[in-house]
Amino acid sequence: MAELKLTREILEAAVLGASVLGGGDADSLEAALELGELALRMGEPVLVDVDDVNPEGTVITASSVSCPRVEDPYLSGRSYIRSMELLLENGVERPVGLISNECNEAGVVHGWLEGAVLGIPVVDAPCNGRAHPTSEMGSMGLHLVEGYVSVSAFCGGNPDHKRSVEGVFRGSVETVSSMVRHAACTAGGILAVARNPVKASYLRENGAPGAIKQAIRLGNAMKEAAPEGGEAVIQAAADALSGSVIYRGRIDGVDRFTAGGMISGKAVSREWELTFWKDYMTVDEGERRVATFPDLITVFDEETGKVISSENIAPGMNVAILAVPRSNLLLGCGMRSPALFEPAEKIVGKSIVQYLDL
Repeated sequence: MAELKLTREILEAAVLGASVLGGGDADSLEAALELGELALRMGEPVLVDVDDVNPEGTVITASSVSCPRVEDPYLSGRSYIRSMELLLENGVERPVGLISNECNEAGVVHGWLEGAVLGIPVVDAPCNGRAHPTSEMGSMGLHLVEGYVSVSAFCGGNPDHKRSVEGVFRGSVETVSSMVRHAACTAGGILAVARNPVKASYLRENGAPGAIKQAIRLGNAMKEAAPEGGEAVIQAAADALSGSVIYRGRIDGVDRFTAGGMISGKAVSREWELTFWKDYMTVDEGERRVATFPDLITVFDEETGKVISSENIAPGMNVAILAVPRSNLLLGCGMRSPALFEPAEKIVGKSIVQYLDL
């Protein structure tokens, strides 16, 4: 088995690259680094390719679930371990590997801590090679598999505030996803989750093999460009993903609201309009559609080269907008199901499905 021992240097590159692949998702880069550092202190997490694990072995998704009403955010490292233990205590066989749900800052390091403590490798085949707004989009098409029963174990909440909660849900992918998100809100805003066991052979066909290493390469390119300033960092990201900077300029206005349990809205600048539903969803120049999710749309601070999330974009900012065609990304099966994009259309008020070639 070809193993890549995960290190602090790799961690920094992975998180930086994943901040771009987050496409507007608002996870904290600092919190992701902290989680990764904890994994490195607790053991020796390793990354393996999907072809290096037994195709008949079980793989489990390690993730976190949050809600917009973050009143008492508390998620200890123990919560991640406990969520995995709960799954194993409830009939799921010991996995041959762990995968992350998506590639944003936090997502790219999910599974590192659990793997380090339990001695299970992280498999470089996350559910999706970019971030996405809904759990169903990160479930590798399992919602379409007849008879598949989703199993999700969760743990989190601050015990000092009497908000600690843990449990296991079984049911359809959609129902379980909704129930876990509700539990996250009850617990104060965020839970660690271990979910959706599948055979590694299913992962090979329906996940996003190679996406973690793509994030690492992207982050390394940005780190190398950093001494030359923000513009160089942005261009390095564009070059690494074969994307292009489609707009540079000032944000004139932002309309932000909560819909479908997530931060939503639009940012405008002259004839340009950028919509978001947690992730940036569409970019229009007048009547012309320029980019449509799951194309990657990432907003940078034009001066510093730092990524600006949909939660933090604000009037007066000078930004650069990067667009990467979906064909240049490593996407899981959840990005090939038109029905999953329909809620986004209703919330952002823009056509999405008609622009997809799925």
